[in-house]
Amino acid sequence: MPGISDLPIIDYSDPDYQSEPFRWLAEKARQFPMARSERGVEILEFQMCRRFLVDRSFGTDHGNLVEKMELPPGRALDFKRRMILTQNRGETRKRLRGILTNLIGPAYARAMRRDISGVVSDLLKGLPDDVLDLKYGLTDLVPAGVYCTWVDTPLGDARFVADRSEDVLAIFRRDPDLTPSIVDAYDQLFGYVKAQLARRRENMGDDFLSRLIRVREAGNLSEDELEDFAVMLIEASTDNTSNQISIAVDRLTAMPDVWKEIGRDASLASAAIRECMRLWPRSISTSRTALTDTEIDGVSIPANTSVFASFGAAHRQADKFSDPHRFDLTRPVQPPHLNFGGGAFSCLGQFVATIEVEEAVSQLARRYPNLSMRRVEREFTAMFQTITVIEADLRGHAAAMV
Repeated sequence: MPGISDLPIIDYSDPDYQSEPFRWLAEKARQFPMARSERGVEILEFQMCRRFLVDRSFGTDHGNLVEKMELPPGRALDFKRRMILTQNRGETRKRLRGILTNLIGPAYARAMRRDISGVVSDLLKGLPDDVLDLKYGLTDLVPAGVYCTWVDTPLGDARFVADRSEDVLAIFRRDPDLTPSIVDAYDQLFGYVKAQLARRRENMGDDFLSRLIRVREAGNLSEDELEDFAVMLIEASTDNTSNQISIAVDRLTAMPDVWKEIGRDASLASAAIRECMRLWPRSISTSRTALTDTEIDGVSIPANTSVFASFGAAHRQADKFSDPHRFDLTRPVQPPHLNFGGGAFSCLGQFVATIEVEEAVSQLARRYPNLSMRRVEREFTAMFQTITVIEADLRGHAAAMV
């Protein structure tokens, strides 16, 4: 049986990847369904990615990442080793995932749409009639503002939440030089969460944090796990969603007719965001670790090998998506994009995150139908697409709102 060394090599430092990452990946996938890179095995073909995401031979790769980052002993390391993202299949993961599913599943997301819409509306009302980096002034603050709603804190806390989320998610850059700043950000987050839990315990309500405390009081969470959940929702729900909002605004405003159409008809936002997530995903790939010696499509994969499903490649496969590089507002729902993973490791916050992106885009398009970007700065790693600046001139462009 062929092994990893027999696979073709792809190199993400290729300048062509930085200039046209998704077309670069699509071309690699056209040449071969699997490859290897300096980080591990790369799965490029759509159906292979789908099978891999639910394959019980593979588990979370987060534990390997934590060890690579060399976090020192302390609260951050304890959290990383205990959190659900690091837990492989077993009773602990099943218990924690069940709790989260009950708290933030699709029914809860649908019920939250009005609150999410209100957060977006309040943020839009506060935008200045000026040149503005929308990342700093809006897209960062939408998911962070929703988190503030969850824990019943002022919207003014959203900047702190957004910044700390960005800081801790730097762990996925796989650069140990960033470890001190990551640990410091976690220390700040745990201090913040402890204060919010103490405040909420004095005055319980119907908010998300009160519901979480009641799960703890019922004996289904330890105190550490309670704090872990509150911190995890900051890191998991904020930075990734903020970037997907920025990406959607960047790409959709580059198609003025589509942007105006969404502004006139908010029901089109769902299809538009689904297509944006297919063509320009925030998460270009996701990782798993082989739990035992196994194989993928006849290639031997030793235990503890890091394996990556490339959404950036799979979403541009011509036999799955006709004219795959074209944005198509009428594209069928099936096959779906793979951004939220699958099986036991699928993203539980996907329903809330999708609504946040839809509401941000539809309301922004309605308020600023002629919006265009003055400057956009993008970064691409093998794992993520990141918008660092998305600057727009809002002067005189706001539509009359009724």
